[in-house]
Amino acid sequence: MDVLIRYGFSIEEIKNMIDSNPDINNVDDSVIYTLIDVLGYCGCLSNHIKNIFICNPFYLSRKVSDVKELINTLKDIGITNINILFDMNPYILSFDANDIKSIYDNKLKEGLTKDEIINLFNYNSFSII
Repeated sequence: MDVLIRYGFSIEEIKNMIDSNPDINNVDDSVIYTLIDVLGYCGCLSNHIKNIFICNPFYLSRKVSDVKELINTLKDIGITNINILFDMNPYILSFDANDIKSIYDNKLKEGLTKDEIINLFNYNSFSII
């Protein structure tokens, strides 16, 4: 948990994250650093990353490979401002790539255009499912 303290989280914030997701206790600091780096590569700023961790502490126990696959899927369907998406809707980071692809495909079958689906991802919470 030292990485979270060094990143600027208060003890109270860390306790709240652990209360929501006790699995954080089993995550190595190096993995958390990598998860921070992954968000940074997407263009997330420090304040975005803090917001993501506080709002969705389950992100901290995700496999890095799963997160990278999710990001690639989001890019593949045409989402370009992934940093903004994650800041506005950090819960999307709990989904698997297959979930996102399935949502996208189902919305296409419902008759939505690619742009309409991208807007659903960008501007709505997961009431779109």
